[in-house]
Amino acid sequence: MKNRIRAYAISQGFDLVGFSSTRLETKHLLAFNAWLKKGYEGSMTYMQKKELRENILKLLPQAKSVISLAMNYYNKQSPLKKNHGRVARYAYGRDYHKIIPKKLKAVEEFITSIAPHATTKAYVDTGPVLERAYAEQSGLGFIGKNTCLITPQLGSWVFLAEIITTLPLIPDQKLLNTPKPFAACGGCRKCIDACPTKAIVAPGVIDATKCISYLTIENRNEIPKPLAKIIKKTRLLYGCDICQEVCPFNSKAKPTPHKELLVPKIAGDQLAISAVLSIKTAPNFIKLFAGSPLTRAKHAGLQRNAAVLTKR
Repeated sequence: MKNRIRAYAISQGFDLVGFSSTRLETKHLLAFNAWLKKGYEGSMTYMQKKELRENILKLLPQAKSVISLAMNYYNKQSPLKKNHGRVARYAYGRDYHKIIPKKLKAVEEFITSIAPHATTKAYVDTGPVLERAYAEQSGLGFIGKNTCLITPQLGSWVFLAEIITTLPLIPDQKLLNTPKPFAACGGCRKCIDACPTKAIVAPGVIDATKCISYLTIENRNEIPKPLAKIIKKTRLLYGCDICQEVCPFNSKAKPTPHKELLVPKIAGDQLAISAVLSIKTAPNFIKLFAGSPLTRAKHAGLQRNAAVLTKR
C-alpha cells in the first residue's frame, strides 16, 4: 500500500514521499521547547500551541501514520539590478499554499479509495505540526544547522507538506533519537557565518527576531535600526535565501520542473524599489500581487521593506 501511495503522490507532482509513525523523537520536542523558552518565535504566537505540536493525536485522534511530502521549488535568479530589491526564491510566482493543497487533496482521495476505512488530515505548513521533524523521521533528509530540512536529492529547496492518517503504515526508518545532531553537517559553519544578522545563534537554533525572512514577512512592526542597516546592505526586499545559498548540500540544486510555481510570474526574483513605493493603496497592492506569497507581508509591510532599502 505504501508503494501505491508513494507512486500516486509522485504522479501528482510531489518529488519525495516518506512515512513515519505519529510519535515524535524526544530530541525534536526538547529542541522545540527550548526554542520557545528563549522567546525566539517573536510575534509568531501561534507557535506557542505546544500541546498540538507535541501530540499530533490532538489533531486527528486514532492517527497511526504521517506521510511527509516534499516538492522542489528551486529556481535560478538573474543578477540583481540597480535600485531593485531581491525576492526570495519561493515567492517567484504563485503561492504554493494555493497549489499544494489541491495535490494533497488528490492524494487523500486516493488513500480513501484504496482504504475506505481510513481518515486523513493534510497540512502544508499552515497547521500546528512540526513538519521538519516528521520529514526527517520519515527519511526524506535531515535537519541542518540552518534549521532547514536538507534532502540528499534536492538539498533544502523544498516545500514540505504532510498527511496524517489513521491508516497504519510501516515507517520508512526507525526512531533513532540520534545523540549527535547535525552529524551530516560535520564541522561546516557556512550557514552560521554567512547569516548577515547572526540569526542562527547556535547550530539548529534560529532567533526569528533577527532573521531577515521573519523581519520582512511575519514582522508587523518597524524593523530595528541596526537590523534595517544590514537589510539595506543585502538589498533583500522580501525573505532571505542566504543560509541556503551557501550550504554545500545545495551546490548541485536542480531547477524545479513544476512550472505552476513559476508561471504566471508575479513577483519574480526582484522588484524595482520605486515601483513598490508607488503602490499607494492596499487594494492596488492586492491587485498587483494577488495569488503571490508577497500578500503575506501586506501592503504596509512591503512598503516598509522598500523604504528600508532606500534609507540613508
